[in-house]
Amino acid sequence: MSVIAESGRSRGWSRLRLPPLPEPPATKRGRLLLAAQAGILLAMTLSVATRTWQDHLWVGFLLVGAAALLWAPEVRQRRVRRWWFVYVAGIFVYTLLRAYADETGVPVRIEYPIHFDRWLFLGTDPTLWLQREIFDPRRIGFVDYAAVATHWSFFIAPHALAVGVFLMDRRNFPRFALLMVGTMWLGLVLFFAVPTAPPWFAGELGALAGVRRIMDYVGGSIHGSAYSSLYAALGEPNSVAAMPSIHMAVTFAMYLWARRHIPALAPWLLGYSAVMALSLVYLGEHYVSDLLVGVACAFAAWLAASRFAPEIPEPAMQPADTGSRPRF
Repeated sequence: MSVIAESGRSRGWSRLRLPPLPEPPATKRGRLLLAAQAGILLAMTLSVATRTWQDHLWVGFLLVGAAALLWAPEVRQRRVRRWWFVYVAGIFVYTLLRAYADETGVPVRIEYPIHFDRWLFLGTDPTLWLQREIFDPRRIGFVDYAAVATHWSFFIAPHALAVGVFLMDRRNFPRFALLMVGTMWLGLVLFFAVPTAPPWFAGELGALAGVRRIMDYVGGSIHGSAYSSLYAALGEPNSVAAMPSIHMAVTFAMYLWARRHIPALAPWLLGYSAVMALSLVYLGEHYVSDLLVGVACAFAAWLAASRFAPEIPEPAMQPADTGSRPRF
């Protein structure tokens, strides 16, 4: 089968040739622009990790405006690197808006996911059952640490895969970027429409008595102040963004991506999705209903990204005498 015939089919990275690295811009102005573009994306990332945008809201919007100006030339150039702007800025704006989704005056919902989960499990609440069977607040065990590690791996895994896709399968990076950002933005719509308290919050309110936030116990047993800082940066902006589970949505979206583009990795990511689902329910972070809607968001984003994302031609498919290179 020819390279061209194979291009639309799923392939593992073991069968892909590493695309040639893009040449740096030829002019000093081009190099400075590239450095500024990379710098503004890095600044966005650091502002989230350090809570800068939360402490000074104007910083977040200033970064978005500056990034739009610096990356505007890429709209005309149509280089592959513009999709890093879509990926990073898309996630950053999602993070900014997520912080406001619980300030619209829409009532916070508490009961409906509890009723659904109990209906689904024939009267048994899965979070409450798992915690009663496994969790002992007097003795933090391996399962507790493993579940929290799985939960926090969400903040690394999709970005590591993004780098891998860009390096190994650059022509499909636009589709990956749209998939990740689209999944998060679909969830964002529901955060505004149906602000929902997670199981641990419902437990604190007395609607799900007995459910604890295990992550607090594990974080405190490792390093209380470090955990508090990390949670403040990533969790505090909105404590009622349970529906849907973005953790589940993004994790499952990674599986959908691999199922088509990296078949050898797909079973591992499906297993990762299953472990993530169990961890989220056990930790009291999400209901099963949150997970199901998260999976639905991933499917919808995958269909949209598959249809609308442009595909960058492979170097091997370009005429040899044109001297063309993959555009960065």
